[in-house]
Amino acid sequence: MKKSFFEHLKELNLRIVISFSLIVIFSIFIYIRYPVFIQVLNEPLINAGYDKSNIFALTIYEGFQVKITNVFLISLLLLLPITIFNLSFFFKPALIDLSWLSFLLYNLFFTIFYYLGIYAALNLSSYGIEFLLSFNENEVILRSQNYYQFIIRLTFLFAITFQLPLITLFLLNKKLLNVDFLITNRPELFIFILILSAIVTPTGDPVTLFAFTIPLYLLIEIVIFIHNKTSK
Repeated sequence: MKKSFFEHLKELNLRIVISFSLIVIFSIFIYIRYPVFIQVLNEPLINAGYDKSNIFALTIYEGFQVKITNVFLISLLLLLPITIFNLSFFFKPALIDLSWLSFLLYNLFFTIFYYLGIYAALNLSSYGIEFLLSFNENEVILRSQNYYQFIIRLTFLFAITFQLPLITLFLLNKKLLNVDFLITNRPELFIFILILSAIVTPTGDPVTLFAFTIPLYLLIEIVIFIHNKTSK
């Protein structure tokens, strides 16, 4: 049954309220378990050989401000796939050429690649941090606000960049990209991913660069393989 404009608007508002409510509820959980989550964010710094006791605040209220900001950003970061999945149901009727199976699979792959990006960021960023710290001859003291903004933004950037295989699959399925073109131009594809990785990763050191490039390239190769199998 076709809905009116106001019915669509009401549904959109409801889905926005649901998404926002989930973020608020999860933020409360993160606030209660804050030491666990902050330890995860500190791990790249610790693995880079930095003493976390040297993280400081400039003002008396900065600790509270940083904690509230971190709680909200971590909640938003971790719940983004669920938020998009919820909102995507509103736009699904407009995608008449997209089956429900494909719709669910796209959301599933988005979620998988998204969390793979987060995992990669938290495990690879220590190499970049160590590389940057190596240029300082004296002891480095980090401001908490700057470090947590850096690591959360970097994690989000990794998570979004890991959607490249999904974008590739979508373009292949829509015949906007030719699979034979990708197969015959594998060296150029690898160079493109290498350049993209150089933009995304915080440093130009080869360890971080290739540790990010190779998994991303292998994911695209898996997407090409899946497309070839399903299109036959």
